Amino acid sequence: MLKHVLKRWVWAGNTHHSDENFTPIRLTNIIAFLVIFVSFCQIPGAIWYWHDVGYDQFIIIISTTILLCFVPLLNAQSDYLYAKLLLISVYIGNLIWTSLLWQLNLYIHFFYLLAVVCCPFFFTAKESGYKWVCCGLFTGLFLLSELYYHATSSWSQQNAQQMFKLSSAILLALACLLCSYHIQKNIYRSWQKLALEKKRSEQLLLNILPTSIADRLKHSNSLIADYFAQASILFADIQNFTPLCKSMDPQKLVLLLNELFCHFDLLAQQHGLEKIKTSGDSYMAACGLPHANAKHAIQCCQCALDMQEKFEEFSIQHHLATGLRIGIGCGEVVAGVIGKNKFSYDMWGEAVNLASRMESHGQGHKIQTTQTTYDLAKDVFHFVERGEIQVKGVGKVITYWLIGRK
Repeated sequence: MLKHVLKRWVWAGNTHHSDENFTPIRLTNIIAFLVIFVSFCQIPGAIWYWHDVGYDQFIIIISTTILLCFVPLLNAQSDYLYAKLLLISVYIGNLIWTSLLWQLNLYIHFFYLLAVVCCPFFFTAKESGYKWVCCGLFTGLFLLSELYYHATSSWSQQNAQQMFKLSSAILLALACLLCSYHIQKNIYRSWQKLALEKKRSEQLLLNILPTSIADRLKHSNSLIADYFAQASILFADIQNFTPLCKSMDPQKLVLLLNELFCHFDLLAQQHGLEKIKTSGDSYMAACGLPHANAKHAIQCCQCALDMQEKFEEFSIQHHLATGLRIGIGCGEVVAGVIGKNKFSYDMWGEAVNLASRMESHGQGHKIQTTQTTYDLAKDVFHFVERGEIQVKGVGKVITYWLIGRK
């Protein structure tokens, strides 16, 4: 129970993922808890001097605890700056009232210097103005406390010793300010690097997986497997690619494929298709997943026609004497992430196999579709019936050539 409460306290208002432990919001909650803990450690002394000033000290401890309980509550309401200002105000108030109450040099004013060093940790880069104001305030309070204690202390010691002690306190305060500045520079630099690396890694993940799947994978280690009652799958393959490989320089070949598939990526994104994978000269995309879409067949046909047109321009530009075969199939699909290392988002089902066969049993410069695709898109596109063809693993099926838009 206690562990659960502490966890809720520490993570209150933190919108980041659990693997990001070093955040200003979380540190604000932790510092508030530590101040309460240190205050509770003063209770035995307050009880011992109960009839002197212990009762008043106990009131300070209880007031500090009650006020600091609002810090995680404010963070939970996204009032992050107010939470930090409340923490600083209560912290300063506790030290001032304790010092005035006891009228002794208890050395608690050195906690001001601790706050100077801690300030860079719970202020963000956008709040640097608040950070330096607080650092200056804590430093000033420390020096004022030192001057106060020097002014009210016994002058039995030599003036030179008093001056040496005061100068040492000033040097200590300046050293803490310099440390705070150095820490702040390094922290902000580290946060910027972490943010940049996180952005790069997330972008890399999004290049491999759909956005929704990547988010699920980051938040959970459970198996990702989804069923889709209707989806469209597109396969595109360059005709006679193997002879082309033998007659072309490897670097030029890779550059050629990369340029072509980059064009296909843009077209897939434009028409709402999700690129699944490439294998050699084969390009696979799907529509209707990972989010269901009633117009999946129409969008897939639109993309196929644009791919065909783009490939013809590409072939003329690069003097390629070859064609592009495209196959489209619709139906039930199971999709998910497989593998631990070099994992991939893939799909399975009869519709996937049939779409692959539409491509492999097709012809260059043509788009072959299944009966289901024809039924879903015939009102938008022109089709020509090819007739029955023998498909491996399926048998005889009726297929159609996608000619163009109506």
